[in-house]
Amino acid sequence: MAVASLVLGIFSILFAFTGPFSIIGILIGAVGIVLGALARKSEPSDVATGGLVTSIVGCAIALLFNLACVACIMGGKKAFENAAKDPKSMPQITKSLEEFTKGLKELEKEANKEAAGKKK
Repeated sequence: MAVASLVLGIFSILFAFTGPFSIIGILIGAVGIVLGALARKSEPSDVATGGLVTSIVGCAIALLFNLACVACIMGGKKAFENAAKDPKSMPQITKSLEEFTKGLKELEKEANKEAAGKKK
């Protein structure tokens, strides 16, 4: 059980950095915590302690990343809702859209020049 806890703890740390799959890191970390605690009770060893620690760390990191992702998504959603209601209240978005439109027009002009050059 101690080795299983250590392996699950390492995998939970790895899954913590996989974005939307960090929920798997939380689940794997929780299982690793249980196995590490049981292993420490039955026969205390450094491997059991290491498994418990890595599982706790992996679970905590995965939870923090998950919460950060949810916060970013909710904040972005709110910003876009506000921009949709009143585009002038969000000058950064208006400026970005204007720059994007200018870039598209320049690309269109270049494409038209190339197309005219190939026809001749």
